[in-house]
Amino acid sequence: MMRHRLAVAANILNKVDLPSISTEVARLQDESLKPDPDVIVITECINRNPKLLTKFLAVATFVHQKQITSAREAVSLLGTKGVFSVFFSSAVEFSFQSLGDDALIVNHAIKIATAMGELASFCETIESSDAYLFGLLFNVGYIVLNRYDPKSYKECYVASLMHPSTAQEKELEVYDTTSNYIGVYVAKKWRVKNSIYSAILFQQDQVERCPKGENIAFELVNLLNVARLIVAETEDENYVTEEIRSSAMVSMQRMQISNKEYIRSQRAVRKFTKDLESFPEDFLDSEVLES
Repeated sequence: MMRHRLAVAANILNKVDLPSISTEVARLQDESLKPDPDVIVITECINRNPKLLTKFLAVATFVHQKQITSAREAVSLLGTKGVFSVFFSSAVEFSFQSLGDDALIVNHAIKIATAMGELASFCETIESSDAYLFGLLFNVGYIVLNRYDPKSYKECYVASLMHPSTAQEKELEVYDTTSNYIGVYVAKKWRVKNSIYSAILFQQDQVERCPKGENIAFELVNLLNVARLIVAETEDENYVTEEIRSSAMVSMQRMQISNKEYIRSQRAVRKFTKDLESFPEDFLDSEVLES
């Protein structure tokens, strides 16, 4: 069954144009995976695209919570592994300069990523850069579905905002696959690390903590649950459902996130994403609100 749904997801993705991640990202990733990465090569990759560099420095400053003014400084402070996740996150934001519903989906993902990056700074078991990257990609399947079928995708996407447990069932009825399966293929296409795309696939499931810390899906999924409530409260109280609230409370206990840390993350979302457009009032129709 999973193989069939993955095949359907791959077929949908093949019918949609997605922006390519720049060659600088691919080269930086190759270098970062080497046993002894060359800092000069990494710095050159980051500096090659001036506009992307500006975005990168802003994201790096947020993730590290310290002003970063150059690529070399970022490599020194974040390390070669951390700098790739941040650079990739920057490239995703930079590539999806979109309009219409695409822009709304991306803006929401950036807010989720901001909340997750801030929450991760309080957790010893996960890097803020990985949490931020996952936050950007967790809903990328809906960008594909919007481009594939803009008329039908919205009901599924709104369900994911308010009642995530019901979204997959709706998607299976309409598409015979889910946004999570599609998102996995996007992540693999962009060569994202396994722990990120496993969290995309299982984001609605009860994921177990990996005893040896080799996979961070447990941490990512629980931080996502908390981030959903943070962003929902920040954007519009209409999005705060009992499911969103209860899932966040359970995940806060699992990750040992305090109310103080929750409030700090909410402040970060308000501060760093205040210029991003939120969902318009008519984005949610009355039928969805009542369901």
